[in-house]
This record gives sequence, C-alpha cells and structure tokens, in this order.
Amino acid sequence: MKKDLNFAWLISSINVPEKTEKWIREAFEKNKKIFGRAPSKRFKVVICNSEKEWKDESKYYYLPFGSGTVLRDATFVVKEQKFLKRTDKDYKNILDHEMNHVFFALFYGTTKPLWILEGLAEYMGGYSKSTKEILEGIKQRKINHNILEYRYLQRNFSNKEVIRLNYEIWKKFIEFITDNNPKLIVDFMNSFTKHPTKRNYDKLFLEFFGQNQENKFKTFILWLNNANSSHK
Repeated sequence: MKKDLNFAWLISSINVPEKTEKWIREAFEKNKKIFGRAPSKRFKVVICNSEKEWKDESKYYYLPFGSGTVLRDATFVVKEQKFLKRTDKDYKNILDHEMNHVFFALFYGTTKPLWILEGLAEYMGGYSKSTKEILEGIKQRKINHNILEYRYLQRNFSNKEVIRLNYEIWKKFIEFITDNNPKLIVDFMNSFTKHPTKRNYDKLFLEFFGQNQENKFKTFILWLNNANSSHK
C-alpha cells in the first residue's frame, strides 16, 4: 500500500493499522512544534513487516536488533509494531524518535554533533533509565565528557545496552543544559549549521551553555548526583 499523508508517503507491503498512521501524524506534529516549522520536502515512511524487509529497507544502517532508522535522504524506515512486539507506548516513542531524525536530516543535512542528533531524538521519544542507573553506567564504563561525540566514532556497538546507555546520557544532558527546553538545542543547531565546523561548534557551545564541554559535563555529573540523592 502507498498512502499520501500530505507531509509524507506511507508505504507498506500490507495495510497499516489506523492507530499507527495516527501516531505517525502525532509524531510529525510534536516535532514540528519543537523545530518551529515543518519540512517543505515530502518524505517516505516505510513500515517493515519482516526481517528481510527491514534489512532491505534500512540498507547501510541495518542492525538485527534495530527497530527504526532514517536514511540519508530522510526516508523513515521502521519495523511494524506486531513484528517488534512492542507496547503502544514503546512503539509511539520509536515513531517520535525517528521522526525527529527526519526533521534533523531535512533541516540540517548533517549527523553532527552526534550527541545532539541522538540525544534530541531520545528526548522526543526514548527509553527512560533512572538517574541511579545512568550514574552507575557512567561509573562502570568510566565515562567522561568524551561521550559528547561530535561525529560517529564507534561503528560497531557491542550490544544494544551500550547504545541505550549512551543515548540516555545524551538525553539527560540535553535536559540539563536546556532546563527541559529543547528549543534551545534547535536554536544552537540553527546557528551551528550556518558555519558547521568543529571550531564554530566549540565556540557556540561556550556561548550557549556557559562552559566548555569538559566543565559542563562535570557540572552535569553533580546535577545527576543531586537529583539521585533527592530521590532516596
């Protein structure tokens, strides 16, 4: 089937449930609100109903344990809910997350900085580890400010738990530096992409967030520890 959603083409080898279409529309509206605008280009949303379809459609981003991805041309590829065996809440989070990548791709045309790319998408729709779990993960893996990756450094993650921890740290860091106002990250990206160099990135980070990355991450750890203590 192929259906015109006005902002995208919905494509699947079988009929897509009405609730899935509704959630895709909602994901689009949520992200439009954060970015303050809608993409002018119509994109594709491809629902995969088998592992073969997923492998074929996700192409160079294929991971056997993956659930969704966005290609370089902003094609939104996602496994069907029953195929994934996810609850309604979890599946809606996946749609919100991947839709954020569509907006990011169409507005900015870059995957840098990586921690913003994935952290903002995770903020829009992702798993929620407790502050205690995040602190334990940081301690066990001896994580420091270098986790704020500017570009993809790790090509082969050992398992999805490593990915999930990184994404949760980036999500929490965005909550911290924006005081839960993700539009600040959008403003940062709007400025950064006018001159997308590492030097300009470092300059803008200091201007927008008041400290360099190393010191800001140290302040973030203190913030996490205070939050964890208040929940005991």
